[in-house]
Amino acid sequence: MTYLLSLIGTESSIDRSEQFLCYYINNAMNIQIVRVINEAKCLFDRVVFSRESILFTALPESYLEIHSPLIDGIRISRVDCKLLHIHEVSNLAKSFVEVLN
Repeated sequence: MTYLLSLIGTESSIDRSEQFLCYYINNAMNIQIVRVINEAKCLFDRVVFSRESILFTALPESYLEIHSPLIDGIRISRVDCKLLHIHEVSNLAKSFVEVLN
């Protein structure tokens, strides 16, 4: 299942024209907590189950912080949202974005 998450409406100072669509899939066997971070602020965080994917909008300077459980703790990974940017948007993704606007 794919969920669409958006920064739109989370903060009035965010310029919609700067946002771009990103895609992430949890290929791990466990749940993960993902957070979109921008300028040391958490813009949103979500639980992503195994094999679940999310579409989300992000700003160019944002990164995705991924918290994965391990036997002896939690591994935290960071991925630049520019690497998750969808360059060719399908008609389905376009319709999701149009609904948000």
